[in-house]
Amino acid sequence: MNEHSLAPLLDTLPVGLAWQRGGELVWANAVARALLETDDTTVSRACREALQKESKADGGEVLVVRGQSYAVGVYRRAQEALLMLVPYGDGTRLFPGLDRLQQSALDFEEIFQNSFDGIFVADGAGVTLMVNEGCERNYDLSAADMIGRHVSEFEKAGWIRPVVAAQVARTGLRISTTQHTHTGKTILVTGIPLIDAAGNVRKVIINSRDMTELRQLQDTLAQTREKLRKVDEENEALRLQNLRVDHVVVRSEPMRRVAELAMRVARVDATVLITGPSGVGKDVIASMIHGESLRSAGPFIKINCGALPHDLLESELFGYEPGAFTGAQRTGKSGLVELANKGTLFLDEIGDMPLGLQVKLLQMLQDRTVVRIGGTRAMAVDVRVIAATNRDLKGMVEARTFRDDLYYRLNVIPIPVPSLAERKDDVAPMVQQFVEEFNDRYGCRRTMSEQAMALLIAYDWPGNVRELKNVVERLIVTCESDVISPEFLDGVLPRDVLDAQPNSFRQRVERFERRLVEDAMRQVGNTRDAARLLGLSQSSVVRKLRGGT
Repeated sequence: MNEHSLAPLLDTLPVGLAWQRGGELVWANAVARALLETDDTTVSRACREALQKESKADGGEVLVVRGQSYAVGVYRRAQEALLMLVPYGDGTRLFPGLDRLQQSALDFEEIFQNSFDGIFVADGAGVTLMVNEGCERNYDLSAADMIGRHVSEFEKAGWIRPVVAAQVARTGLRISTTQHTHTGKTILVTGIPLIDAAGNVRKVIINSRDMTELRQLQDTLAQTREKLRKVDEENEALRLQNLRVDHVVVRSEPMRRVAELAMRVARVDATVLITGPSGVGKDVIASMIHGESLRSAGPFIKINCGALPHDLLESELFGYEPGAFTGAQRTGKSGLVELANKGTLFLDEIGDMPLGLQVKLLQMLQDRTVVRIGGTRAMAVDVRVIAATNRDLKGMVEARTFRDDLYYRLNVIPIPVPSLAERKDDVAPMVQQFVEEFNDRYGCRRTMSEQAMALLIAYDWPGNVRELKNVVERLIVTCESDVISPEFLDGVLPRDVLDAQPNSFRQRVERFERRLVEDAMRQVGNTRDAARLLGLSQSSVVRKLRGGT
């Protein structure tokens, strides 16, 4: 089939077709002839000019003939060339899908420009092709500053460090990194290569997001968290420094360590064994743990294992069913373990619990169930157990008077509480608190003289806090003067304490004064404010801290 047999078919096309061979126009279809049917010279010249302008089978030229614009396409083969003239405005009729393509192109343009993130497009050589408004905003550069430039120029100019487009083009790999701009911004970028059929990088897309504000917010958040952490630590330290629970003051370093351990233990649900001499405040530590725990809203049930007969202790702990024994209530009775459900059961003087009852307590700790006396039904209980004793349980285990398996069940977290003789710094604050308490109770206005306070501090207090409290109450009630001086301690403290040599007495007073000054320093942090708090001169405070009088 030659061109002449195709001519009638080609004449029906709405586009102009012109065929050139060896530089001469040899054929044109109806549309092309109609364009210049009155002037073949013009059409030939126009076509030749269009053909001469096109060096490849490529479009892009526009030819205007008698006011009508035509898109020009030239297709070459050896010495032959085919010219296609497509009139503007007929694209939709000729190509029904063209309107969708045009709309997609418009949508893409709007999406590209309105993306909040910056979008940067370079060719495979690293030359900038397109940037959107987000990119201009991120880098504080205009599109005119970037389009047409090689990306390496941006780094040389100090605008962006580091650039990644050239690296993406060279490696063909997706790369994410952080950039810094000439205005001090921090930009998070991801470079994505577009690969052609031959495996070469034809385009590089860089997506960028300004992280400066986020970094600032993160820094501010980190600083705020650090400040809150320090405030929490300071509050905890102040709380422990001035902690008063049931007439026990935590001021000395040994007792501070006990309180800190109790606070940490309170946050978990492990069993605790509190040990120490009688009267040191083991029940106070147990109450503190319960109050700071997640069970604080639940009951705190206390039972002294040494204060009840053995047969009564079992019924008190585990309860009994109706008619379980002679004298039992008709309705039965719930035991203290049941009553402590969702709370804390404090077993004071656990060393006095009989061996037979230890077995039942061990079973409760292991199974978390309880069976009443005379009953067969096991009831589940959710109880935290805190035990306390002034006895040497480990020695009792060796002597076989205390079950070793129960001992290890109870001794999960041991908290030894020191005697008052081991924490002398707690004596003066406790005395002050007890004086205030009993003044309010008995309507008195007693104060403790420095000399009397020094003697109270010098005493070892074998009865610990309980003995100290009783002595202060006795002094408040029996003293004939509002100022309690050393003579009123006659018959209250041992003679060897009262008969201390003057020098030794003076030393005790000095140690007491120094402790008062150190305590004030811990509260306010400097000698000026400590002097104001104590009613002394700053030089006196400094002298007493150095050990002077």
